[in-house]
Amino acid sequence: MQKNKVFTIAEIGINHNGSFENCLRLIDAVAAAGADAAKFQLFRARYLYPRSAGELDWKDAKKKYSYNIYSAAERCELATSWIPKLMKYCRSCGVEFLTSVSDPWGLDFMVGLGLKKIKITSYSITNIPLIEKAAVYKLPIILSTGGAMLNEVFDAVAIINKFHNNLSLLHCSIQYPTALRDCNLGVIETLRYAFPENTIGYSDHTKEVSIAPVQAVYLGARIIEKHITLNKSLPGPDHFFALTPCELKRMVADIHSAEKNAVGGKTRINKTLYGSCKKIVYSHEVYMRNFCYSTIFAGRDIKKGERICHRDLKILRIGKKKAGLEPKYLELFRNYRIHASRDIGFEEPISWEAVFHA
Repeated sequence: MQKNKVFTIAEIGINHNGSFENCLRLIDAVAAAGADAAKFQLFRARYLYPRSAGELDWKDAKKKYSYNIYSAAERCELATSWIPKLMKYCRSCGVEFLTSVSDPWGLDFMVGLGLKKIKITSYSITNIPLIEKAAVYKLPIILSTGGAMLNEVFDAVAIINKFHNNLSLLHCSIQYPTALRDCNLGVIETLRYAFPENTIGYSDHTKEVSIAPVQAVYLGARIIEKHITLNKSLPGPDHFFALTPCELKRMVADIHSAEKNAVGGKTRINKTLYGSCKKIVYSHEVYMRNFCYSTIFAGRDIKKGERICHRDLKILRIGKKKAGLEPKYLELFRNYRIHASRDIGFEEPISWEAVFHA
Protein backbone atom coordinates (compact mmCIF):
# COMPACT_ATOMS: atom_id res chain seq x y z
CA MET A 1 0.00 0.00 0.00
CA GLN A 2 1.17 3.53 -0.67
CA LYS A 3 2.35 5.27 2.48
CA ASN A 4 1.31 8.65 1.08
CA LYS A 5 -2.29 7.57 0.56
CA VAL A 6 -4.89 6.35 3.02
CA PHE A 7 -5.82 2.76 2.18
CA THR A 8 -9.58 2.20 2.53
CA ILE A 9 -10.97 -1.24 3.31
CA ALA A 10 -14.68 -1.99 2.97
CA GLU A 11 -15.45 -4.82 5.40
CA ILE A 12 -18.03 -7.09 3.77
CA GLY A 13 -17.37 -9.70 6.42
CA ILE A 14 -20.43 -11.91 6.89
CA ASN A 15 -22.85 -9.37 5.42
CA HIS A 16 -23.23 -11.42 2.24
CA ASN A 17 -25.75 -13.50 4.24
CA GLY A 18 -24.75 -16.69 2.44
CA SER A 19 -25.44 -15.35 -1.06
CA PHE A 20 -22.80 -15.31 -3.80
CA GLU A 21 -24.84 -12.71 -5.68
CA ASN A 22 -24.73 -10.46 -2.61
CA CYS A 23 -20.94 -10.83 -2.58
CA LEU A 24 -20.75 -9.57 -6.16
CA ARG A 25 -23.13 -6.69 -5.47
CA LEU A 26 -21.08 -5.66 -2.45
CA ILE A 27 -17.84 -5.76 -4.44
CA ASP A 28 -19.52 -3.57 -7.07
CA ALA A 29 -20.43 -1.11 -4.30
CA VAL A 30 -16.84 -1.09 -3.02
CA ALA A 31 -15.52 -0.31 -6.50
CA ALA A 32 -18.16 2.36 -7.15
CA ALA A 33 -17.27 4.05 -3.84
CA GLY A 34 -13.59 4.24 -4.79
CA ALA A 35 -12.46 2.11 -1.85
CA ASP A 36 -9.21 0.18 -2.23
CA ALA A 37 -10.14 -3.25 -0.90
CA ALA A 38 -13.11 -5.51 -0.23
CA LYS A 39 -12.62 -7.70 2.81
CA PHE A 40 -14.37 -10.92 3.73
CA GLN A 41 -13.99 -13.28 6.71
CA LEU A 42 -12.83 -16.86 6.28
CA PHE A 43 -13.47 -19.21 9.18
CA ARG A 44 -14.98 -22.56 10.01
CA ALA A 45 -17.09 -22.98 13.12
CA ARG A 46 -15.14 -26.11 14.13
CA TYR A 47 -11.95 -24.05 14.33
CA LEU A 48 -13.61 -21.00 15.85
CA TYR A 49 -15.75 -22.09 18.83
CA PRO A 50 -16.33 -25.22 20.90
CA ARG A 51 -19.59 -26.96 20.01
CA SER A 52 -20.46 -26.38 23.66
CA ALA A 53 -19.84 -22.61 23.41
CA GLY A 54 -23.42 -21.93 24.58
CA GLU A 55 -26.24 -19.60 23.67
CA LEU A 56 -25.90 -15.92 22.88
CA ASP A 57 -28.48 -13.24 23.56
CA TRP A 58 -28.05 -9.85 21.92
CA LYS A 59 -30.15 -7.01 20.59
CA ASP A 60 -29.93 -4.28 18.00
CA ALA A 61 -32.02 -1.15 17.58
CA LYS A 62 -35.13 -3.14 16.59
CA LYS A 63 -35.32 -6.51 18.35
CA LYS A 64 -33.71 -9.09 20.60
CA TYR A 65 -32.06 -12.26 19.34
CA SER A 66 -31.06 -15.57 20.89
CA TYR A 67 -29.11 -18.29 19.11
CA ASN A 68 -26.64 -21.13 19.49
CA ILE A 69 -23.15 -19.71 19.08
CA TYR A 70 -21.67 -22.66 17.16
CA SER A 71 -24.63 -23.04 14.81
CA ALA A 72 -24.67 -19.31 14.10
CA ALA A 73 -20.97 -19.41 13.17
CA GLU A 74 -21.67 -22.31 10.81
CA ARG A 75 -24.39 -20.32 9.03
CA CYS A 76 -21.97 -17.43 8.43
CA GLU A 77 -19.21 -19.48 6.82
CA LEU A 78 -17.90 -18.29 3.46
CA ALA A 79 -17.93 -21.06 0.84
CA THR A 80 -14.39 -21.89 -0.23
CA SER A 81 -15.61 -22.58 -3.77
CA TRP A 82 -16.60 -18.90 -4.05
CA ILE A 83 -13.24 -17.46 -3.07
CA PRO A 84 -11.28 -17.88 -6.35
CA LYS A 85 -14.25 -16.37 -8.21
CA LEU A 86 -14.46 -13.46 -5.77
CA MET A 87 -10.74 -12.82 -6.05
CA LYS A 88 -11.03 -12.75 -9.85
CA TYR A 89 -14.08 -10.49 -9.72
CA CYS A 90 -12.29 -8.06 -7.40
CA ARG A 91 -9.38 -7.88 -9.86
CA SER A 92 -11.78 -7.15 -12.71
CA CYS A 93 -13.28 -4.30 -10.65
CA GLY A 94 -9.91 -2.82 -9.71
CA VAL A 95 -10.42 -3.71 -6.04
CA GLU A 96 -8.02 -5.67 -3.86
CA PHE A 97 -9.45 -8.84 -2.32
CA LEU A 98 -8.78 -9.29 1.40
CA THR A 99 -10.05 -11.72 3.97
CA SER A 100 -9.35 -12.09 7.65
CA VAL A 101 -8.15 -15.48 8.83
CA SER A 102 -8.77 -16.94 12.27
CA ASP A 103 -7.04 -20.31 12.23
CA PRO A 104 -4.17 -22.21 10.56
CA TRP A 105 -6.49 -23.92 8.07
CA GLY A 106 -7.83 -20.62 6.73
CA LEU A 107 -4.36 -19.09 6.66
CA ASP A 108 -2.87 -21.95 4.62
CA PHE A 109 -5.86 -22.04 2.30
CA MET A 110 -5.70 -18.34 1.46
CA VAL A 111 -1.93 -18.21 1.03
CA GLY A 112 -2.30 -21.15 -1.34
CA LEU A 113 -4.67 -19.04 -3.44
CA GLY A 114 -2.18 -16.18 -3.65
CA LEU A 115 -3.53 -13.80 -1.00
CA LYS A 116 -1.36 -10.65 -1.07
CA LYS A 117 -1.90 -9.50 2.52
CA ILE A 118 -2.82 -11.39 5.68
CA LYS A 119 -5.51 -9.80 7.86
CA ILE A 120 -5.71 -10.99 11.47
CA THR A 121 -8.59 -9.91 13.68
CA SER A 122 -8.41 -8.33 17.12
CA TYR A 123 -9.75 -11.54 18.60
CA SER A 124 -6.61 -13.38 17.47
CA ILE A 125 -4.03 -10.89 18.75
CA THR A 126 -3.17 -13.17 21.69
CA ASN A 127 -3.17 -16.25 19.45
CA ILE A 128 0.62 -16.26 19.20
CA PRO A 129 0.84 -19.64 17.39
CA LEU A 130 -1.40 -18.32 14.60
CA ILE A 131 0.47 -15.02 14.38
CA GLU A 132 3.82 -16.80 14.18
CA LYS A 133 2.54 -19.13 11.46
CA ALA A 134 1.32 -16.11 9.49
CA ALA A 135 4.64 -14.31 9.90
CA VAL A 136 6.55 -17.31 8.52
CA TYR A 137 4.95 -16.65 5.13
CA LYS A 138 6.63 -13.20 5.10
CA LEU A 139 3.58 -11.56 3.54
CA PRO A 140 2.35 -8.13 4.69
CA ILE A 141 0.20 -8.47 7.81
CA ILE A 142 -2.62 -6.19 8.93
CA LEU A 143 -3.32 -6.81 12.62
CA SER A 144 -6.26 -5.30 14.48
CA THR A 145 -5.68 -4.50 18.16
CA GLY A 146 -9.17 -3.99 19.60
CA GLY A 147 -9.56 -5.03 23.23
CA ALA A 148 -5.84 -5.63 23.67
CA MET A 149 -3.40 -4.15 26.16
CA LEU A 150 -0.24 -2.50 24.91
CA ASN A 151 1.98 -5.32 26.18
CA GLU A 152 -0.11 -7.80 24.16
CA VAL A 153 0.44 -5.73 21.03
CA PHE A 154 4.17 -5.70 21.76
CA ASP A 155 4.14 -9.51 22.13
CA ALA A 156 2.44 -9.96 18.75
CA VAL A 157 4.74 -7.47 17.02
CA ALA A 158 7.83 -9.14 18.51
CA ILE A 159 6.80 -12.51 17.07
CA ILE A 160 6.23 -11.02 13.61
CA ASN A 161 9.53 -9.13 13.75
CA LYS A 162 11.38 -12.44 13.99
CA PHE A 163 10.46 -12.95 10.35
CA HIS A 164 9.75 -9.49 8.88
CA ASN A 165 8.46 -6.02 9.73
CA ASN A 166 5.92 -5.52 6.93
CA LEU A 167 3.17 -4.90 9.46
CA SER A 168 0.22 -2.57 9.87
CA LEU A 169 -1.58 -2.15 13.21
CA LEU A 170 -5.21 -1.05 13.38
CA HIS A 171 -6.65 0.66 16.43
CA CYS A 172 -10.32 -0.15 17.01
CA SER A 173 -12.91 -0.79 19.67
CA ILE A 174 -14.54 -4.22 19.90
CA GLN A 175 -17.86 -2.70 20.87
CA TYR A 176 -20.47 -3.04 18.11
CA PRO A 177 -21.49 -0.36 17.41
CA THR A 178 -18.95 1.92 19.07
CA ALA A 179 -20.24 5.14 20.62
CA LEU A 180 -18.28 8.21 19.51
CA ARG A 181 -17.29 8.84 23.13
CA ASP A 182 -15.69 5.36 23.24
CA CYS A 183 -13.49 5.67 20.14
CA ASN A 184 -10.42 6.75 22.11
CA LEU A 185 -8.65 7.77 18.92
CA GLY A 186 -5.74 9.03 21.01
CA VAL A 187 -4.56 5.41 20.93
CA ILE A 188 -3.58 5.98 17.29
CA GLU A 189 -0.90 8.39 18.48
CA THR A 190 0.23 5.89 21.11
CA LEU A 191 0.62 3.17 18.48
CA ARG A 192 2.48 5.56 16.18
CA TYR A 193 4.87 6.39 19.02
CA ALA A 194 5.31 2.79 20.19
CA PHE A 195 5.70 1.30 16.70
CA PRO A 196 7.26 4.01 14.52
CA GLU A 197 8.37 1.55 11.84
CA ASN A 198 4.85 0.24 11.24
CA THR A 199 1.83 1.66 9.45
CA ILE A 200 -0.97 2.59 11.86
CA GLY A 201 -4.62 2.59 10.89
CA TYR A 202 -8.12 2.52 12.32
CA SER A 203 -10.99 0.03 12.04
CA ASP A 204 -14.20 1.95 12.70
CA HIS A 205 -17.34 0.42 14.20
CA THR A 206 -19.34 3.60 14.81
CA LYS A 207 -22.72 4.04 13.11
CA GLU A 208 -21.78 7.51 11.89
CA VAL A 209 -20.52 7.65 8.30
CA SER A 210 -17.16 9.37 8.56
CA ILE A 211 -16.80 11.41 11.76
CA ALA A 212 -14.36 8.98 13.37
CA PRO A 213 -12.48 8.01 10.16
CA VAL A 214 -11.79 11.68 9.37
CA GLN A 215 -10.48 12.29 12.88
CA ALA A 216 -8.35 9.14 12.60
CA VAL A 217 -6.77 10.49 9.40
CA TYR A 218 -6.01 13.76 11.17
CA LEU A 219 -4.21 11.75 13.87
CA GLY A 220 -2.07 9.91 11.34
CA ALA A 221 -4.06 6.79 10.41
CA ARG A 222 -3.03 5.49 6.96
CA ILE A 223 -5.58 2.67 6.78
CA ILE A 224 -9.31 2.99 7.40
CA GLU A 225 -11.59 -0.04 7.62
CA LYS A 226 -15.39 0.12 7.84
CA HIS A 227 -18.28 -2.37 7.48
CA ILE A 228 -20.54 -2.23 4.42
CA THR A 229 -24.01 -3.66 3.83
CA LEU A 230 -26.57 -3.65 1.05
CA ASN A 231 -29.32 -2.87 3.55
CA LYS A 232 -29.12 -2.04 7.25
CA SER A 233 -32.38 -3.95 7.86
CA LEU A 234 -31.06 -7.32 6.68
CA PRO A 235 -30.89 -10.06 9.34
CA GLY A 236 -27.53 -10.51 11.01
CA PRO A 237 -25.39 -8.86 13.70
CA ASP A 238 -23.24 -6.65 11.46
CA HIS A 239 -25.78 -4.94 9.20
CA PHE A 240 -27.40 -2.30 11.36
CA PHE A 241 -24.19 -0.35 12.07
CA ALA A 242 -22.61 -0.87 8.62
CA LEU A 243 -22.55 1.69 5.80
CA THR A 244 -24.80 1.49 2.79
CA PRO A 245 -23.11 1.80 -0.64
CA CYS A 246 -23.98 5.51 -0.81
CA GLU A 247 -22.60 6.09 2.68
CA LEU A 248 -19.40 4.23 1.83
CA LYS A 249 -18.88 6.49 -1.18
CA ARG A 250 -19.35 9.52 1.05
CA MET A 251 -16.88 8.18 3.62
CA VAL A 252 -14.20 7.58 0.98
CA ALA A 253 -14.70 11.12 -0.34
CA ASP A 254 -14.51 12.54 3.18
CA ILE A 255 -11.27 10.63 3.82
CA HIS A 256 -9.71 12.06 0.66
CA SER A 257 -10.75 15.54 1.77
CA ALA A 258 -9.28 14.89 5.21
CA GLU A 259 -5.98 13.91 3.61
CA LYS A 260 -5.85 17.23 1.77
CA ASN A 261 -6.77 19.12 4.94
CA ALA A 262 -4.04 17.33 6.87
CA VAL A 263 -1.44 18.26 4.27
CA GLY A 264 -2.60 21.87 4.41
CA GLY A 265 -2.67 21.92 8.20
CA LYS A 266 -6.43 22.49 8.24
CA THR A 267 -7.29 20.00 10.95
CA ARG A 268 -9.21 20.16 14.19
CA ILE A 269 -9.17 17.33 16.73
CA ASN A 270 -12.46 16.53 18.46
CA LYS A 271 -11.69 16.00 22.17
CA THR A 272 -14.61 13.59 22.60
CA LEU A 273 -13.36 11.29 19.87
CA TYR A 274 -9.74 11.66 20.92
CA GLY A 275 -10.70 10.42 24.39
CA SER A 276 -7.85 8.51 25.98
CA CYS A 277 -4.47 7.58 24.52
CA LYS A 278 -4.08 4.59 26.85
CA LYS A 279 -3.90 1.19 25.11
CA ILE A 280 -5.86 -0.80 27.65
CA VAL A 281 -8.98 -2.97 27.80
CA TYR A 282 -11.76 -0.41 28.14
CA SER A 283 -14.89 -1.27 30.11
CA HIS A 284 -17.05 -1.33 26.99
CA GLU A 285 -14.72 -3.97 25.47
CA VAL A 286 -14.63 -6.41 28.38
CA TYR A 287 -17.67 -8.46 27.32
CA MET A 288 -16.47 -9.07 23.75
CA ARG A 289 -12.92 -9.76 24.90
CA ASN A 290 -14.17 -12.39 27.33
CA PHE A 291 -16.40 -13.84 24.63
CA CYS A 292 -14.21 -13.78 21.51
CA TYR A 293 -10.58 -13.94 22.58
CA SER A 294 -8.96 -17.38 22.32
CA THR A 295 -8.07 -19.91 24.99
CA ILE A 296 -6.75 -23.48 25.09
CA PHE A 297 -9.35 -26.26 25.23
CA ALA A 298 -9.10 -30.02 25.58
CA GLY A 299 -9.63 -31.72 22.22
CA ARG A 300 -10.54 -35.01 23.88
CA ASP A 301 -11.39 -36.48 27.29
CA ILE A 302 -8.18 -36.60 29.35
CA LYS A 303 -7.86 -38.80 32.43
CA LYS A 304 -6.11 -37.79 35.64
CA GLY A 305 -2.40 -38.54 35.40
CA GLU A 306 -2.33 -38.71 31.59
CA ARG A 307 0.29 -36.74 29.74
CA ILE A 308 -1.28 -33.86 27.79
CA CYS A 309 0.31 -33.51 24.38
CA HIS A 310 0.21 -30.64 21.94
CA ARG A 311 -2.11 -32.65 19.64
CA ASP A 312 -4.65 -33.13 22.46
CA LEU A 313 -5.46 -29.42 22.58
CA LYS A 314 -7.35 -26.83 20.53
CA ILE A 315 -7.20 -23.04 20.37
CA LEU A 316 -10.76 -21.71 20.19
CA ARG A 317 -12.74 -18.63 21.15
CA ILE A 318 -14.22 -18.73 24.62
CA GLY A 319 -17.91 -18.12 23.92
CA LYS A 320 -19.93 -18.48 27.11
CA LYS A 321 -17.43 -20.91 28.67
CA LYS A 322 -14.67 -20.03 31.13
CA ALA A 323 -11.28 -18.86 29.93
CA GLY A 324 -8.28 -21.13 30.34
CA LEU A 325 -4.64 -20.71 29.36
CA GLU A 326 -3.71 -18.22 26.68
CA PRO A 327 -2.67 -19.70 23.31
CA LYS A 328 0.96 -18.67 23.83
CA TYR A 329 1.30 -21.49 26.37
CA LEU A 330 0.52 -24.19 23.79
CA GLU A 331 4.24 -24.79 23.16
CA LEU A 332 4.69 -25.89 26.78
CA PHE A 333 2.73 -29.04 25.97
CA ARG A 334 5.03 -29.77 23.04
CA ASN A 335 8.30 -29.13 24.87
CA TYR A 336 7.59 -30.45 28.38
CA ARG A 337 5.97 -33.46 30.00
CA ILE A 338 2.75 -31.99 31.37
CA HIS A 339 0.10 -34.19 32.95
CA ALA A 340 -3.51 -33.80 34.03
CA SER A 341 -3.94 -33.25 37.77
CA ARG A 342 -7.59 -34.33 37.43
CA ASP A 343 -10.01 -35.60 34.80
CA ILE A 344 -10.48 -33.01 32.05
CA GLY A 345 -13.52 -33.25 29.83
CA PHE A 346 -13.72 -32.72 26.07
CA GLU A 347 -13.93 -28.98 25.26
CA GLU A 348 -13.09 -28.03 28.84
CA PRO A 349 -10.70 -25.07 29.05
CA ILE A 350 -7.21 -26.02 30.21
CA SER A 351 -6.23 -24.17 33.41
CA TRP A 352 -3.05 -24.15 35.48
CA GLU A 353 -4.96 -25.94 38.26
CA ALA A 354 -5.74 -28.84 35.91
CA VAL A 355 -2.14 -29.64 35.00
CA PHE A 356 1.24 -30.41 36.56
CA HIS A 357 4.77 -30.75 35.20
CA ALA A 358 6.59 -34.06 35.74
